Amino acid sequence: MTDLAEAMADAEPPFFLARSSGENIRTAGVADWASDAGRGGEAAALRGAWSWRDGALTAQVDRYGFYSLYWYEKDGEIGVSPSLLKLVAEGCDPAPDDRGLATFYRLGIFIHNDTPLRHVKVLPPGGRLYWDGTGPARITGGERIPEAQTITRDAAVDGMIEHFRSAVARALEECDGPFFVPLSGGRDSRHILLEVMHQGRRPQACVTFHHNRDVLNREAMAARAVCERLGVPHVVLGHTRPRLADTFRALTMTGLCADEHSQMMPLHDFFLDNAGLSFDGIAGDILTNPDNDADRFMTLSLQGDWRGIATELMAGHGRVISKPDWGQGAGPIYSPGRDEEIRDYLAAAIEHYADAPDPYQMFWMFHRTRREINFVPQAILGSARHVFCPYLDPDFVEFCISLPYSVTKDQLLHDDAIARAYPHAADIPYQNDLPDPPVRRGSVGTKLGNVVDLLSILRALAPKRPLRAAARFLGPARQLRRAQSDVYAMHALCLEGLDAAKARDLLRMGAKLTANRPAELVSDRFPEG
Repeated sequence: MTDLAEAMADAEPPFFLARSSGENIRTAGVADWASDAGRGGEAAALRGAWSWRDGALTAQVDRYGFYSLYWYEKDGEIGVSPSLLKLVAEGCDPAPDDRGLATFYRLGIFIHNDTPLRHVKVLPPGGRLYWDGTGPARITGGERIPEAQTITRDAAVDGMIEHFRSAVARALEECDGPFFVPLSGGRDSRHILLEVMHQGRRPQACVTFHHNRDVLNREAMAARAVCERLGVPHVVLGHTRPRLADTFRALTMTGLCADEHSQMMPLHDFFLDNAGLSFDGIAGDILTNPDNDADRFMTLSLQGDWRGIATELMAGHGRVISKPDWGQGAGPIYSPGRDEEIRDYLAAAIEHYADAPDPYQMFWMFHRTRREINFVPQAILGSARHVFCPYLDPDFVEFCISLPYSVTKDQLLHDDAIARAYPHAADIPYQNDLPDPPVRRGSVGTKLGNVVDLLSILRALAPKRPLRAAARFLGPARQLRRAQSDVYAMHALCLEGLDAAKARDLLRMGAKLTANRPAELVSDRFPEG
């Protein structure tokens, strides 16, 4: 374990609490804190901070609000922390936000600034908080909705190349040590790697996780092809993982605000054992290419049918996480009877971006990417010394969100930019162009390990019906796919009876599972040895 990893393991999540009582204000916690103290500039991308000075609390997050800084307010008490569970552990009211949770069960994300708890929110994009005990906290901030620029398709490709080149250059100015590039089989991380190489810098290695043991999957094969062409070392993290332990760790690290990321825990563990900086491709996809639903949603946007988009988003998420004979997602299981309410709530959130060049892109950027994918650089890669997010460079973001839909709709803008900027790598296939390899299953030993992990986790979760809870995890998943069934069941158990003592138990269990994480990570490397 690196020195940084040891410090992280030993440290409690930072927090600050203040309570107004007449003319007096009592405080607890850390008076001044910043997520990346000592590193400045927009290349930092994700940033949260607070300061207690002269009887007033101020807090702020980065321009686009991609750092989830949780703040609490109730009955004259206010608190801030990068950990939702830490706020509860320090005595904050854990009353659930039923509407926020009903949205989460139907869409897989929390929207706006919601969290699972009624009195805890995150700051908005560019958010600023001010509180001096004389009244409620004052919150300012919010995203800017751009107008569409007039630009040709060819100029859009050139603009993307130039703005991204400048973004990476700014990041490299602050990149003051060995760095790694997590490399997938897609476009975003490949673009980062090609550009840092173009600017004369070389990563210590590229890192790809997968879950197919010693047989490279399509993503790892595509990443390997890039590394072989460029002559960059490549390590693959493919060993079988403790599924339930990773699920629990991801949930606690993301403040119970995400239904993803357990699959990425190998990357977190890699940086615990390898000191270094990292890059991350967050927002590259939504800023450069609409997905396969974008054309249909643009049609609905032009018709002003925001409920139609909301309906399709909810139905699509339900299909993705469900078994084929269920298809309805987690909503009917965990918060039945709220479909219409959440459809209206979601529709209003999408309509907020009605004047944007692509309303769906803007909604997805500032809700799913900002509220769920943000936990990759903030939490999963939080074990690195620092994470650079060049796609969140303001010049690049403002350029991309102002592109007219006519130049992005073919979903090839990013491909064309990469091919034009780096012709020497244009023929390397992406993962979607490669065949599926044979699937390798976990061993009996891994399955037994899951049982041991579950028993430890259930002690921390303290379910009302422990045998029934254990059977749900160990038995066949009935309605949701296995991974999603585990996530939502564990999420519900974390919230069940949540109070200060349970929050402390959850944090302790997360730390314990991290300390006992798998020792073997690298299953394949280039060059060999």
